[in-house]
Amino acid sequence: MEDNIKLPRQVRSQQVKNRIFEAAVKLIEEHGYEYVTVNNVCSTAGVSVGSFYHHFANKDELISYYLVAGYEKYQAEFEDAVFDDVVGSVVKIYQIYSRFCMEQGLEFIKNYYNANNKSLDTSYANVRVPGKLPILYETCVVLSKAQEDGYICSNTDTAQLADDICTLEKGNIFEWALSDGRYDLMHHAERMTRNYLRSFLTQKYADEYLTAEK
Repeated sequence: MEDNIKLPRQVRSQQVKNRIFEAAVKLIEEHGYEYVTVNNVCSTAGVSVGSFYHHFANKDELISYYLVAGYEKYQAEFEDAVFDDVVGSVVKIYQIYSRFCMEQGLEFIKNYYNANNKSLDTSYANVRVPGKLPILYETCVVLSKAQEDGYICSNTDTAQLADDICTLEKGNIFEWALSDGRYDLMHHAERMTRNYLRSFLTQKYADEYLTAEK
């Protein structure tokens, strides 16, 4: 009798999406980014092209899903290292992401970070949705908490600030790829993030953190 039980449509749909994702991971790991085409993914996953486009708008959206899933593996590391210092926390978020990008390899990043990849455009995104854009979400949470605690200027739009920092980091990664990885991506992420955040910090932050550094 149990063999005749039919899985709910939502469960079956998620299973197909997982197969597509797993096929993309397999292609990336075994062959490289350039082999991740819609046809290759569908063939590897054993699904139709129509099923692919039901779950993903295009290949870039699938790769974004891959990157989000990959970054989420580091969530525990970030949560274990959250600092009272808002700058330290934001720096940590982007250092983790920078390291993750470096682990994907230079050629992968060169292919992914290009002007034709619309999935990199976060201007439409709701940064307060954790699953969609975890890096933006974590940054926004940290900045909002810091503003509540009096460390970020009260007139600052923390969601916009989080998006601006993300844009800064995308430029850093693109430049790293353009230079063939000739500089320390994590060091640049830290330096630029610290410098950019400086103008949004309050005197309270300076008194409690910058004075302590001297």
